[in-house]
Amino acid sequence: MAYRTTPEMARRKAVHRTLLLDTAVRQFGKHGYHATTVPMIVKASGSSTGSFYFYFRNKEDIFAQALERLAERIAAALNSAIAAAGENPLRQMQAAVEAFVLFMTENQHEARILIVESSSLGAALQEIRRKIVGSHTRSVEQALIRLRPVLPPLDALLAARCWVGSIYESVYHWLEQPAAQRPPAAAVASAVADFNLRGIGASGWEPSNEEQK
Repeated sequence: MAYRTTPEMARRKAVHRTLLLDTAVRQFGKHGYHATTVPMIVKASGSSTGSFYFYFRNKEDIFAQALERLAERIAAALNSAIAAAGENPLRQMQAAVEAFVLFMTENQHEARILIVESSSLGAALQEIRRKIVGSHTRSVEQALIRLRPVLPPLDALLAARCWVGSIYESVYHWLEQPAAQRPPAAAVASAVADFNLRGIGASGWEPSNEEQK
Protein backbone atom coordinates (compact mmCIF):
# COMPACT_ATOMS: atom_id res chain seq x y z
CA MET A 1 0.00 0.00 0.00
CA ALA A 2 1.37 3.43 -0.95
CA TYR A 3 2.31 5.76 1.88
CA ARG A 4 0.21 8.91 1.93
CA THR A 5 0.58 12.10 3.92
CA THR A 6 -2.67 13.11 5.56
CA PRO A 7 -3.64 16.78 6.03
CA GLU A 8 -3.02 16.42 9.76
CA MET A 9 0.45 14.99 9.18
CA ALA A 10 1.23 17.82 6.77
CA ARG A 11 0.06 20.36 9.35
CA ARG A 12 2.23 18.81 12.06
CA LYS A 13 5.24 18.82 9.75
CA ALA A 14 4.67 22.49 8.95
CA VAL A 15 4.38 23.32 12.65
CA HIS A 16 7.59 21.41 13.43
CA ARG A 17 9.49 23.10 10.62
CA THR A 18 8.27 26.51 11.79
CA LEU A 19 9.38 25.70 15.34
CA LEU A 20 12.88 24.89 14.13
CA LEU A 21 13.00 28.04 11.99
CA ASP A 22 11.80 30.28 14.83
CA THR A 23 14.32 28.72 17.20
CA ALA A 24 17.14 29.13 14.69
CA VAL A 25 16.27 32.81 14.22
CA ARG A 26 16.47 33.38 17.98
CA GLN A 27 19.80 31.55 18.23
CA PHE A 28 21.31 33.39 15.27
CA GLY A 29 19.98 36.67 16.61
CA LYS A 30 21.42 36.08 20.09
CA HIS A 31 24.72 34.39 19.30
CA GLY A 32 25.48 35.20 15.68
CA TYR A 33 25.79 32.85 12.74
CA HIS A 34 29.25 31.48 13.46
CA ALA A 35 28.66 30.81 17.17
CA THR A 36 25.34 29.07 16.58
CA THR A 37 25.44 25.33 15.97
CA VAL A 38 22.90 22.75 14.84
CA PRO A 39 23.00 21.06 18.29
CA MET A 40 22.17 24.43 19.88
CA ILE A 41 19.14 24.83 17.60
CA VAL A 42 18.00 21.27 18.23
CA LYS A 43 18.32 21.58 22.01
CA ALA A 44 16.60 24.97 22.21
CA SER A 45 13.71 23.74 20.08
CA GLY A 46 13.22 20.54 22.08
CA SER A 47 13.49 18.63 18.82
CA SER A 48 15.93 15.96 17.63
CA THR A 49 18.90 15.92 15.31
CA GLY A 50 17.05 13.58 12.97
CA SER A 51 14.11 15.97 12.75
CA PHE A 52 16.42 18.87 11.99
CA TYR A 53 18.02 17.07 9.06
CA PHE A 54 14.62 15.96 7.80
CA TYR A 55 13.78 19.62 7.09
CA PHE A 56 17.17 21.25 6.55
CA ARG A 57 20.47 20.17 5.00
CA ASN A 58 22.71 22.05 7.42
CA LYS A 59 23.11 25.32 9.33
CA GLU A 60 23.55 27.34 6.15
CA ASP A 61 20.31 25.93 4.74
CA ILE A 62 18.19 26.88 7.75
CA PHE A 63 19.76 30.35 7.81
CA ALA A 64 18.97 30.74 4.11
CA GLN A 65 15.37 29.64 4.63
CA ALA A 66 15.05 32.01 7.59
CA LEU A 67 16.20 34.88 5.36
CA GLU A 68 13.76 33.92 2.61
CA ARG A 69 10.88 33.71 5.07
CA LEU A 70 11.89 37.09 6.49
CA ALA A 71 11.78 38.62 3.01
CA GLU A 72 8.19 37.42 2.67
CA ARG A 73 7.25 38.81 6.09
CA ILE A 74 8.78 42.19 5.30
CA ALA A 75 7.00 42.32 1.94
CA ALA A 76 3.67 41.61 3.62
CA ALA A 77 4.26 44.36 6.21
CA LEU A 78 5.22 46.89 3.54
CA ASN A 79 2.31 46.02 1.27
CA SER A 80 -0.10 46.40 4.18
CA ALA A 81 1.35 49.79 5.13
CA ILE A 82 1.28 51.03 1.54
CA ALA A 83 -2.33 49.92 1.08
CA ALA A 84 -3.34 51.76 4.25
CA ALA A 85 -1.56 54.96 3.18
CA GLY A 86 -3.99 55.77 0.40
CA GLU A 87 -3.29 56.66 -3.21
CA ASN A 88 -0.65 59.36 -2.78
CA PRO A 89 2.77 57.89 -3.72
CA LEU A 90 4.79 60.03 -1.33
CA ARG A 91 2.52 59.04 1.54
CA GLN A 92 3.00 55.42 0.46
CA MET A 93 6.78 55.80 0.50
CA GLN A 94 6.67 57.40 3.93
CA ALA A 95 4.47 54.60 5.23
CA ALA A 96 6.76 51.94 3.75
CA VAL A 97 9.85 53.39 5.45
CA GLU A 98 8.13 53.64 8.80
CA ALA A 99 6.70 50.13 8.48
CA PHE A 100 10.10 48.65 7.64
CA VAL A 101 11.84 50.34 10.57
CA LEU A 102 9.09 49.35 13.00
CA PHE A 103 9.03 45.77 11.72
CA MET A 104 12.78 45.47 12.23
CA THR A 105 12.73 46.98 15.70
CA GLU A 106 9.85 44.72 16.72
CA ASN A 107 11.60 41.63 15.33
CA GLN A 108 15.13 42.21 16.49
CA HIS A 109 16.48 38.68 16.00
CA GLU A 110 15.34 38.70 12.39
CA ALA A 111 16.70 42.21 11.95
CA ARG A 112 20.10 41.03 13.14
CA ILE A 113 20.28 38.08 10.79
CA LEU A 114 19.41 40.31 7.81
CA ILE A 115 21.28 43.50 8.62
CA VAL A 116 24.20 42.27 10.73
CA GLU A 117 24.86 38.56 10.31
CA SER A 118 24.15 38.00 6.62
CA SER A 119 26.49 40.76 5.48
CA SER A 120 29.69 38.75 6.00
CA LEU A 121 28.84 35.14 5.12
CA GLY A 122 29.45 32.87 2.13
CA ALA A 123 28.43 33.48 -1.47
CA ALA A 124 25.09 31.64 -1.30
CA LEU A 125 23.86 33.57 1.74
CA GLN A 126 25.27 36.82 0.42
CA GLU A 127 23.27 36.28 -2.75
CA ILE A 128 20.03 35.90 -0.81
CA ARG A 129 20.78 39.08 1.11
CA ARG A 130 21.56 40.95 -2.12
CA LYS A 131 18.26 39.80 -3.59
CA ILE A 132 16.35 41.11 -0.58
CA VAL A 133 18.12 44.47 -0.62
CA GLY A 134 17.84 44.60 -4.40
CA SER A 135 14.10 44.02 -4.22
CA HIS A 136 13.70 46.92 -1.80
CA THR A 137 15.89 49.13 -3.97
CA ARG A 138 13.93 48.34 -7.16
CA SER A 139 10.64 49.15 -5.43
CA VAL A 140 11.95 52.57 -4.38
CA GLU A 141 13.46 53.20 -7.81
CA GLN A 142 10.14 52.45 -9.51
CA ALA A 143 8.32 54.77 -7.12
CA LEU A 144 10.82 57.56 -7.83
CA ILE A 145 10.42 57.09 -11.57
CA ARG A 146 6.65 57.51 -11.20
CA LEU A 147 7.24 60.65 -9.15
CA ARG A 148 9.58 62.35 -11.64
CA PRO A 149 6.99 64.96 -12.69
CA VAL A 150 6.74 66.35 -9.14
CA LEU A 151 10.35 65.96 -7.93
CA PRO A 152 13.60 67.76 -8.73
CA PRO A 153 15.80 65.95 -11.29
CA LEU A 154 17.57 62.94 -9.77
CA ASP A 155 19.17 59.61 -10.65
CA ALA A 156 16.39 57.25 -9.58
CA LEU A 157 18.63 54.20 -9.05
CA LEU A 158 21.28 56.09 -7.09
CA ALA A 159 18.63 57.82 -4.98
CA ALA A 160 16.93 54.47 -4.32
CA ARG A 161 20.19 52.95 -3.11
CA CYS A 162 20.76 55.89 -0.79
CA TRP A 163 17.14 55.63 0.41
CA VAL A 164 17.42 51.93 1.27
CA GLY A 165 20.94 52.29 2.66
CA SER A 166 19.84 54.96 5.11
CA ILE A 167 17.10 52.66 6.42
CA TYR A 168 19.41 49.69 6.89
CA GLU A 169 22.11 51.78 8.54
CA SER A 170 19.64 53.47 10.86
CA VAL A 171 18.23 50.14 12.01
CA TYR A 172 21.76 48.76 12.40
CA HIS A 173 22.71 51.74 14.59
CA TRP A 174 19.56 51.28 16.68
CA LEU A 175 20.27 47.59 17.18
CA GLU A 176 23.87 48.22 18.24
CA GLN A 177 22.95 50.68 20.99
CA PRO A 178 22.39 49.39 24.54
CA ALA A 179 18.67 48.75 24.99
CA ALA A 180 18.35 51.42 27.69
CA GLN A 181 19.84 54.07 25.39
CA ARG A 182 17.81 53.37 22.27
CA PRO A 183 15.46 56.15 21.16
CA PRO A 184 11.82 55.19 20.67
CA ALA A 185 11.44 53.07 17.54
CA ALA A 186 8.55 55.20 16.28
CA ALA A 187 10.70 58.33 16.51
CA VAL A 188 13.47 56.65 14.52
CA ALA A 189 10.98 55.46 11.90
CA SER A 190 9.55 58.96 11.50
CA ALA A 191 12.98 60.60 11.37
CA VAL A 192 14.30 58.23 8.70
CA ALA A 193 11.18 58.68 6.57
CA ASP A 194 11.47 62.47 6.88
CA PHE A 195 15.18 62.37 6.02
CA ASN A 196 14.56 60.31 2.91
CA LEU A 197 11.70 62.46 1.70
CA ARG A 198 13.84 65.57 2.12
CA GLY A 199 16.66 63.81 0.29
CA ILE A 200 14.57 63.38 -2.86
CA GLY A 201 13.41 66.99 -2.75
CA ALA A 202 10.01 66.40 -1.19
CA SER A 203 10.66 68.70 1.78
CA GLY A 204 7.53 70.59 2.78
CA TRP A 205 5.40 68.72 0.26
CA GLU A 206 1.74 68.26 1.12
CA PRO A 207 -0.89 66.54 -1.01
CA SER A 208 -3.58 68.68 -2.56
CA ASN A 209 -7.19 68.13 -1.57
CA GLU A 210 -7.65 66.10 -4.74
CA GLU A 211 -4.63 63.90 -3.93
CA GLN A 212 -5.96 63.22 -0.45
CA LYS A 213 -9.23 61.79 -1.79
